[in-house]
Amino acid sequence: MRTDRKDRFKERFQKHYSRLCHIAYGYVANRDDSEDIVQELFINVWNKGKDELPENEFVPYMNMAVRNSCISFLRGKQDGTLSIDEHMNETSLVASEEHDENRPHPEEVLEDALSSLPPKCKEIFMMAKLRNMKYREIAHELNLSEKTIENQMTKAIRLLREYVSQKGVLLISVIFVVVSVLLNL
Repeated sequence: MRTDRKDRFKERFQKHYSRLCHIAYGYVANRDDSEDIVQELFINVWNKGKDELPENEFVPYMNMAVRNSCISFLRGKQDGTLSIDEHMNETSLVASEEHDENRPHPEEVLEDALSSLPPKCKEIFMMAKLRNMKYREIAHELNLSEKTIENQMTKAIRLLREYVSQKGVLLISVIFVVVSVLLNL
C-alpha cells in the first residue's frame, strides 16, 4: 500500500466525513447509525479502490453512495414491518371484526402527518416527492437556493419521523409504509 494513497484517503475522510454524516442523518435520524453508515462506506471505498477517483468524481460518488447505503440500512430495519398488502388485509379484518369507526383511514393518517409540517416545508416536500422535481428545479420555481431546499427536505423527513415516533404501533406501520412509498425507499 502506498503511503500517498493512505494520506489522500485520510485527507478525504477528514474533509467529507462530517458532511456525509449530516446527509446520512437526514435519512436515518440517528447520529450513531449515520456515523456507522459513513464509516462503513469509507471502508468499502478503500476496499474497492474508489478513493483513487478524482475529486470531481469522488464527491458525487460519495453523495450517491451514502444515500444508497442509508436506503439499504432503512430497508434492513423495515424487515420487521408489514408490507402495505399485509397491512391492508390486517386492517380490513380488524375493521370488519370490530367495526371501529374511529380508526383513521391511511389517507387521513398521511394527510395528518403532512399537515404537521410547516407550510413551506410541506410544499417543498410535496414538490420533491409527489411531483418528482429535482432540488434545482424546486429552487428555481420558488426562487430559493438549492441549499434551502435541501435543508427543508431534511427538516421534513425529520419532522415526519418525529410524528411517527409519537404515534401508536399500528399507526406507525401505516405511516411508515405510506411515507416509504412517497420516499421511494
